[in-house]
Amino acid sequence: MQLDGELISKQGHDYLMEALDFPQYYGKNLDALYDCLCEIECEIELINSDAVDKDIIDTFKDAADENDYLKFKII
Repeated sequence: MQLDGELISKQGHDYLMEALDFPQYYGKNLDALYDCLCEIECEIELINSDAVDKDIIDTFKDAADENDYLKFKII
């Protein structure tokens, strides 16, 4: 799966929720993002990463370190 950093920047957690098929109860904050990422099995490639806040990128990296079934890389 490929995520677009420009869309993350413009649409925020709404984009992430839809793109990653998070549940309706997704809290739309970094803690909720981390929790949901730790529960999915996915390979995520981030394009246009320069548009994304460093905290979001760090959250993806931290979740990938915790979840053996989540792969994350910046293209």
